[in-house]
Amino acid sequence: MEKISWVIRKKDCMGCHACEVACKQEHGLGVGPRLIRVREESPDFIPIYCHHCARPPCRDACPVEAITRNDQGIVLIDEALCIGCRDCIEACPFGAMQYEDNREIAVKCDLCIHRLAENKKTACMSVCPTGCISLDGQKSIAAVFEKTAE
Repeated sequence: MEKISWVIRKKDCMGCHACEVACKQEHGLGVGPRLIRVREESPDFIPIYCHHCARPPCRDACPVEAITRNDQGIVLIDEALCIGCRDCIEACPFGAMQYEDNREIAVKCDLCIHRLAENKKTACMSVCPTGCISLDGQKSIAAVFEKTAE
């Protein structure tokens, strides 16, 4: 099975925050954690998201091994194992890990794995008006960037 690559082309992000809203709705998140965020640094918009690292520092920091990386390369948190220590949040170099106060656990983007299983786009991709969010096999993503560079 080919590993999935997920990329957001920052130069195409217009800062509409539709991805944030769609993600919160998809995952039933209340006030607080945002699994994808768009930071505004005028005149730019900087998407903050989990990069699903090949060697995730969050996984290495977790004392109970609640964080794994599946065969597709998606980094996941087993909520039943998470003890809410926040070590993973500190370890993430992208600021993508969040803490959900209500359940007292760490949360992060799971690339809408339940939607992928149904051959659907992630919630954020399905609403992005500029199409700046790409998710595909690594070879396909590389082709997208080759076309952009031309």
